[in-house]
Amino acid sequence: MRTSLNNIKEIDDHVLGLAAPQDGLLLEAKMILNPELSMDVAWHRQTLTLVQQYGRKQLRADIEAVHQQLFTRPKHQNFRETILRYFKR
Repeated sequence: MRTSLNNIKEIDDHVLGLAAPQDGLLLEAKMILNPELSMDVAWHRQTLTLVQQYGRKQLRADIEAVHQQLFTRPKHQNFRETILRYFKR
């Protein structure tokens, strides 16, 4: 189990650009010798991309929810009017 976690950490650091240059070169050499490791790195990279996209989508949804609350609820009318005045100028 520990070896697997170490491999994941090594791949993660490499993909995120956090690995020391010599560690990155070592991993690249391992990938040449082990095609399965190369696939693991590719899947890890794709997983990180999907997680990042999901995070962005979630952030947009959160921002939209705040926007809807601030610009539709009567109790925020003063705030809404103040903001709109800035854009009328």
